[in-house]
This record gives sequence, structure tokens and C-alpha cells, in this order.
Amino acid sequence: MKVRYALLSLVLFATQIHAQGLSYNEESVDLGALYDQIDDAISESSQYVAERERKIAVCRDSLVAEDNLEKRVQTAEQLFQLYKPYKNDSAQYYAELCISFSETMNRPDLAGRYRSMLALQCSNTNMVAESLELLRLVNRSVLDKRGLVDYYNAWMHAYGELASYTQRQDMHDLYLDRQRLYRDSVMMVAEEGNEEWYHLKMDILSAQRHFQDALKVSNQWLKMAKKGTHESAYAAFYRSMVYSHLNNHDLTCYWFGISALEDIRCGVMNQASLLFLAERLADDGDNERAMRYMEFCRSCNLTFNSHLRSYQFNSVIHVIEKDREATQDRLSQIMIGAGIVMVLLLLALIIVLIRRRKRNQA
Repeated sequence: MKVRYALLSLVLFATQIHAQGLSYNEESVDLGALYDQIDDAISESSQYVAERERKIAVCRDSLVAEDNLEKRVQTAEQLFQLYKPYKNDSAQYYAELCISFSETMNRPDLAGRYRSMLALQCSNTNMVAESLELLRLVNRSVLDKRGLVDYYNAWMHAYGELASYTQRQDMHDLYLDRQRLYRDSVMMVAEEGNEEWYHLKMDILSAQRHFQDALKVSNQWLKMAKKGTHESAYAAFYRSMVYSHLNNHDLTCYWFGISALEDIRCGVMNQASLLFLAERLADDGDNERAMRYMEFCRSCNLTFNSHLRSYQFNSVIHVIEKDREATQDRLSQIMIGAGIVMVLLLLALIIVLIRRRKRNQA
């Protein structure tokens, strides 16, 4: 009987571990310890950036030394991927180089895929008009499955950006409808289990407010994504957004922090998670840390792109405003304290003068 009980306990324990499915333990979230790790990573960020630069240099040397055109386009794509979250202008340069190589090889399918990748990079950096022009040059009929994923994904993102910026409700609704159509198209051609599929599945479930189902998908994504990569940071970011919808403050901050930590350690300059975490820290009154994270993010994002995007600008303003309000509150408290001290001193002086006058009269 004891043996059966022990075996049953082991099975239940194994089932519980499997069901959790995460390398991170949400049951014992220690935000203070996580913030200390982020502070350490920020102080060592130059080392992580140097490592990314080393990989870029190796890849760039391979491109220069390579004569085979097919291998050159593959190496140029690797450089695009390395620069994609790091420096926007360089990423666009290597995407254009991929297009040029593909056209020289008479491969319109490849040229179309790289134009789609470049279009997404453009719409990610407020260049929606340029994104649409690039997509109109793509011949969809020659694209393979991989090319269609990039093509539909770029259209989906561009229409999402248009919906965000328009002031007209009718155009906003139109753009959102077209975004949904292209999202459905991506889901039809994307291979289940890859990054695009997880990204879109999380979007769909969150929009439908099926947050528990979204967390299950998030569990799978985090298990699939290799730790220490930009994709892992991306998966953590989407998990934080689900917890934000669920109004779970600690787990929202935790997953923003995990995402930010992964990106810093990858030498990523296109920072979002740390900026959103800074906003929440500012709301919590931790203004010193919020300002430190915001300044680091602003420096990174300006390295990635010469202009802050609207959501980044709004986040920066939010943190600065919270810090200003806190500073004003401190000044008000100091002024009130100083006023009380002045009144007490004045009263003490009056009492001393009264007593001295009485002594003189006596």
C-alpha cells in the first residue's frame, strides 16, 4: 500500500510539473530581486552590445568574402535579422541588399519576401506610407508559404498602424477590418507553433478576452522559445499584456521585467518592455528607478531609430510627469514643514519677548 501511495504521489508531482510548463515560477515572484537583475544588466549593457557587434562583424566579413550569390543573400538576411531590433537604418540597408541580390538571381519570390520584411520594418518605425508602397510592388502569386506569411503579416501591421493614427472613425473601422482579414490570412498559411503563429494567436485570444486560453498558448510559446533570445523576450512581453488585461499588477510587472532582461542581455536597442515597466513603477511611486529605466530606454530607442515613436514618446512623458508630480509633492511637504517651523519659531520668539518684558516690568 505504501508503494502504491508513493508511486501515485510521484505521478501527481510529475503531472503538476508538466502542467506548469514554465522555467519561471509565478508562485514566488520577487519583483525586488528581478529589478536588481535588471539594474545589473543595465550596468553591463555595453558588454551585451559588444557581443552583438562581434556577431555582426563576423557576419559582415563573411558577406564580403563570399562569392556565391545564393550564400551572399543568406548572409545578408542574417545581417538584417541581427540589425532588425538593433539599428533600424542598417536593418533596412541589408533588407534592400537582399532584394537587390534576389533580383540579380531572377528570384521574384525571394525579392517579394524581402520587400515584405522591409515593409514590416518600415511600418514598425512610423514609415507606413513607405511600407504600403513596398507591398504594392510584391507579386503575391510567386510567393511560397514562407513569403506569404511575411507578406500578409506586413499588410496586417501596416493597417494596424493606420488604424492607430487616423482621426476618422469610419477609416479607423475600415483599417481594423482589413487588419483582421490579413490576420486571418496569416493564420491560414503560418505553420502552427512558429513565432508568427503564437504572436497572432495571442492577439486573437486577447481581443476575444479569452485570457485563460491565451495563458495556455503563452505556456507553449515560452517552452518553445529559446531562453536568452529576442523571441523569448517577445513571448514574455505578450504574457505581460495578458496579465495587464487581468489587472494582475505583480505578474504584469514581472513579465515586463523578464522580457526587458532578455532584451538587454541580447543587446537589443528597440526597447518596449522596460519602458512599459517604467510607467508602472512611476505609478507605484518608485520614481527614481522609473526615471533610470526610462532614460536607459530612451537612449536605446534613439540608437535604434533617430526619432521616438508615438507610444515611446507618450511613455517617456508619463514617467517624467509622474516624477514632476512627486517632486512637487515633496516640495509642498518641505514648504509646509518649513512654514510650521517658522510659525513655531515665531511663537517661541513671542513667548521669549513676553517673558522678558514681564521680568523688566517686575
